Amino acid sequence: SGILLYGISIVYGLVGSTNLNDVVIGFGKIIHSSPELQPLAILSIVAMIAGFGLKMAIVPFHMWLPDALEGAPTPVSALLSAGTKKAGFVAAIRVFVIAMPLAFRLDIAITIAILAIVTMTLGNIAALTQKSITRLLAYSSIAHAGYILIGLSAATTLGLTGLLYHVFSHAVMTSAAFIVAAAVIHKGFKPHVESFNGLGKIMPFTAFAFTISLLALAGVPPLNGFWSKLLLFTAAIEADMIWLAVAAALNSAFSLGYYGWIIKRMYLDTPENGIQKRLRENNGFTITLVVTTVIIILTGLFPFIIFELAQKAILGI
Repeated sequence: SGILLYGISIVYGLVGSTNLNDVVIGFGKIIHSSPELQPLAILSIVAMIAGFGLKMAIVPFHMWLPDALEGAPTPVSALLSAGTKKAGFVAAIRVFVIAMPLAFRLDIAITIAILAIVTMTLGNIAALTQKSITRLLAYSSIAHAGYILIGLSAATTLGLTGLLYHVFSHAVMTSAAFIVAAAVIHKGFKPHVESFNGLGKIMPFTAFAFTISLLALAGVPPLNGFWSKLLLFTAAIEADMIWLAVAAALNSAFSLGYYGWIIKRMYLDTPENGIQKRLRENNGFTITLVVTTVIIILTGLFPFIIFELAQKAILGI
């Protein structure tokens, strides 16, 4: 927060205002008539990338997230992952794309693209090695922050539309996943991946909802995660960053390894502690999972609903 405030203070020193409209005008003048001030402008941008980077949990500012999501009550972890993290991306659109065109005149977009690749790669590799389900989902959330950064690096209408689309999609998908973890922990199981062994036999609907959310997180069609990722990958190609689209597609395929590993545990492995009977599933968790599962499926079958809303939001900025 201090680094973010420092970046904002430099902007104020350069422009004399923190109003976004004034910043647009001020940075435009710096681009065209005050090259000697550009190093300070770049410093302000770098400071704000670091500040927003922590809020968005992008590498190397991500280390707080796994510990926070593991230590918090699981429903609170769902809120942190699906809500507070996503607000950082919306703020970043307004600051970097709208108010600071200088950032994209000085190849900061390439820097963000590299951060996107590092973030999604580290997140996916770290998730593959986790034994705690909440830490696994936390690193998965970090990887998805990398996918979302693709839209910011492209900074086109399609890219920003895909960014908002994936913000929505991931919020629903990760909420469902954390609520499943909460439902399992509520039954007295430990928050370990082994606790999901045989879940399809003892908590069938919870296992089904988890399967849908995991497949959506992996980007399997026709679920909503597929369409939002497709928009982001297409935006990277249109922005002449084919290498970024290829890296993202490979990471998405890689992520199916640990998502599929959990699905395999739920349906092919023997339940922990030899439990054979079906457990009663809590109505509160079930209702929430019904809502999120329906949203994941419907917005996958009818992707234009969220696409049009996201596009209108971007065109209206």
